[in-house]
Order: sequence, then structure tokens, then C-alpha cells
Amino acid sequence: MSGVEKSVARKEIYDTLALCNICIRTIGLSFIDDVPNTFFNSLVIYIAFIVSALLVVLMLAGEIAYVAGQMIHNASIEEFVGSYVHIAGYDTLSFGKLITIWYKRHTFRQLVVELAEIWPVSIKDKDSVEVKRNSLSALKHRQFMYAFWNILGVWLYNLTPLALLAYRKIRGVPMELGYVWQMSYPFDKTQPVVHIFVYIFETCAGCISVCCMLGSDLLFMTMASHISMLLRLLQDQIRHLGQDNDNTHDNGYNDCYKDIVAVIKIHQRLIRYINDLEDAFSVVNLINVLLSSVNICCVMFTIVFLDPWMEMSNKFYLGAALTQMGIVCWYADDIYRASIGVSDAVYESGWYKSNTRCRRAMLVVLRRSQRPLYFTALKFRPITMITYSSILTTAYSYFTLLYTSYRRD
Repeated sequence: MSGVEKSVARKEIYDTLALCNICIRTIGLSFIDDVPNTFFNSLVIYIAFIVSALLVVLMLAGEIAYVAGQMIHNASIEEFVGSYVHIAGYDTLSFGKLITIWYKRHTFRQLVVELAEIWPVSIKDKDSVEVKRNSLSALKHRQFMYAFWNILGVWLYNLTPLALLAYRKIRGVPMELGYVWQMSYPFDKTQPVVHIFVYIFETCAGCISVCCMLGSDLLFMTMASHISMLLRLLQDQIRHLGQDNDNTHDNGYNDCYKDIVAVIKIHQRLIRYINDLEDAFSVVNLINVLLSSVNICCVMFTIVFLDPWMEMSNKFYLGAALTQMGIVCWYADDIYRASIGVSDAVYESGWYKSNTRCRRAMLVVLRRSQRPLYFTALKFRPITMITYSSILTTAYSYFTLLYTSYRRD
């Protein structure tokens, strides 16, 4: 790949990571910006990350303390679930993703660099051009919709106390400014000045938590989408093997051995790339799988039975939770199906027109592609759309259990 092509490849990749970079930059990190070359710039980025991490940690600690307090005081089901258990679960996910993107920041930056080296810039085949165009277009729309759910949801939570205050003031009902989240503090948060600072803290912490979630998920979504696209482009390249009549020898067979070797190298590189990305996200995926059912169950229970004033905010949270896990499973399943499709492409190629050496080389591609590539939850289980179905089924089972217990009380 020439220098011009690499420059074009980086620009196209950076464009797809623009929304992700905005979220990541908010918490003091970036995988596509230039590395700071001065002490002052490095200090600013370091402070931004420390402040972001501190806000998320303090918020999560306050929420866990509140939920634990409810359990210790033998709170009823509605009091326990209504204590924003689903928000504590969301912030647990955000904290795990913050730690992941910080700990693996060099790995992610390197993965972006490696992606530019295999990025398809000059594509002549019309089908391949269409695959690339559709993939980038679909990715852009899905990024926007996912960010929309999360950002609108957190601001509905943040502004609901102000909206309630204004509504009741207009109606002449005595009312004080409420709080964004249910959290415990080691001081009296009802004092007037302290109350304002607590509200500002909860608003900022909620926004940072969403940025952590979006940054990690948008990065996963983008990289997985690109890998899936590259696997499908590889399939098109394999289908054309042995079909070129210009390479036909006197014996009637094609010699496309060099093309097959090039395909094998690309396939091996994509396999290594997927494995590196899977290692980076495996812990986060495990947390996703473990907590998603509980989060979805609790927010459904809250919407149906509790707190009508927060119903709209909780509905947006439910949409974000369903979308978040759905996106992870969708793209993980897309990788699985694209990797399996490589073996189908070998069958559809012109292997029967090729000589013996080419057939043996293509057999190598076939045998390796019959072992599917998975994203896993820390190696415990592969993640596919079946996983998503299982999560939804489990969430409904939890909901019916809570419903039964609630009605019995």
C-alpha cells in the first residue's frame, strides 16, 4: 500500500471513529489523536482522565452504598428495585469499560494503525464497492441511534428534577429540588448549598458514565463492523479465484497460486486482528452478559409498577439497555457469520478449474475457515444473537419472579 493510500485509509477510518473519539476525548483518552508532545498537554489529559474516573467511582460507590443500605434495612421489593438498581448496574458497566479502554489504550491505538494497513482503498469490483458502501452507511446510522438513546436518556434523568420543580411551582405546590440518582453520602446532602453541589456532581457523573459506555461500545461496534466488512470483501476475492481465463495453461487448468497465498495472508491477519480485539473486550463482554438481564428486569419493573414521574426517563434507559446488548450481540454474530462465509466462498470459487497445487492451497483456506471466529464472554461462552435471545428470556424470567413476589406482598 502506497503512502497516499494509507493516508486515505486513515482518513476513512478516523471518520468512522469520530463520534467514538468525541466520547473518549471527554474522559481524557483518544485512539486517533496525536500523542501529546508537551508536558502541559500530557498533564491536561492525565487530569481529565483522573477527574472522570473519580466521578464514576464516587457515583458507583454512592449507589452501591444506597442499595446495600436498602438490603440491610430489609426494604420491600418496590423500595429495593426502585432504588435505581438498574442505574447502579449501568454505572458498573461504565466503570468496567473505563478501566478496559484505559488499560488497553495502547492496544486499541495499535489496532487502529494496523487496520489502516489492510483497509480497502482501491476497489475495482462493483460488488465489493457496494459491500463497503453499505457497511459504512449502516455503521453511521447505528452509531447515531445508539448515541441518541444514551445521551437523551441521561439528560432526561438530569433534567427531571428541574422539570418537576418547575411544574409544581407553577401549580403552587411546595417543592424542593430533588436529586438525579439515589445515592448515599457521608454528609447531610439536604443543606441548601450542599444540595446544589450534589445535584451538579450527579449530573456531571451521569454524563461521564454515559461517555465511558458510548466510547467503549462505539469503538467495539466500529472495529467489529470493519472486520466483518473485510471478511466479506475477502469472500468476494476468494470467489474470483480460478475464474480468470488469462491464467489458463495448456493443460486446461488455471494457476492462481500467488493469488491464493495473498488471500491466505489476509485471512491470517484478520484472524489475529479478531483475536486481539476479542482479548481486549472479553472482560467487558462478560460483565455485559452478567448484568444486562438484571438491568433490563429492574427497569421494566420500575416502569410498570413504580415512580410514574420517572417513567419516560426509564423507558429511554430500557431502550438504551436493549440497544446496547443488542449491538454487542449483533456485531459479534456478524463476525461469526462472516467468518463462516469464507468457507462458502471457497466452494463458490473456481477451484475445479485450478491445478493441483492451487487446490491444495485452497484446501488450507477451507479447513481454517470452517472453524468460526467468536467474540466471547471471557472464554466462557461465545456471543451471538442466540446470547441476546437468552438474555431477554432471562430478564423476563426475573421480571415474572419479581412480579409474583410483589403481588404476593
